[in-house]
Amino acid sequence: MKRLATFMLISSVSCSALAGAWVETREAYNTASELHEVILRAGYHFDQGAGVMLTNAYNVGKWDELKHSYNEIEGWYPLFKPTDKLTFQPGGLINDNRDGSGGAVYLDTNYTFAPWFNLTFRYRYNHNNYKTPDFNGEMDKNDTHELANYWNFKVTDAFSYTFEPHFFQRTNDYHSKNGKDHHWEITNKFSYQIDTHWRPYLELQWLDRWNDYNQEQYRIRLGVRYAF
Repeated sequence: MKRLATFMLISSVSCSALAGAWVETREAYNTASELHEVILRAGYHFDQGAGVMLTNAYNVGKWDELKHSYNEIEGWYPLFKPTDKLTFQPGGLINDNRDGSGGAVYLDTNYTFAPWFNLTFRYRYNHNNYKTPDFNGEMDKNDTHELANYWNFKVTDAFSYTFEPHFFQRTNDYHSKNGKDHHWEITNKFSYQIDTHWRPYLELQWLDRWNDYNQEQYRIRLGVRYAF
């Protein structure tokens, strides 16, 4: 998986002179754990709306370490467009980390209400190929159902805002970090298109309560994308 991910990253960057290619980096800080994570990402958008994206993530702790966190390859395709405003788009991904490999499949339903606003509803199933102990001590797979909304607003030609509530439901006998079989993650994303190439963005996230730290977990993400 790591060799495949590295090959796809090189391939994505090497074809970046073509329209639709981009690279990205992002730093994330979690307030409760006080830990940082850095990602490197590359992708390509095809003319018909399909795309592919590769992510390599690294845990840098409190800027005192550098450990591989996960690799991920994702792809999507606009399968059905009954009107010029409504689109059904399936997608999927595979990933790996220190515990093992996994993946997800999802379906996006997007509707454009106005040139400045569109809404996407996503159902996604997240699957682990490996087993871990559940809260009964039995070995099982910690899979989740994920329901998400993406409220996309184009405030100006350059500035955009997205509101993303995500709900996760455990399928087996596991608890989320809040001690329940479900949890929420809510994101506010602000991005600014400087020119045809550069797009910096800021994400402010609430990750529900983390019992390990006896407090709410917030995450701040700061990133930039460069399109070729």
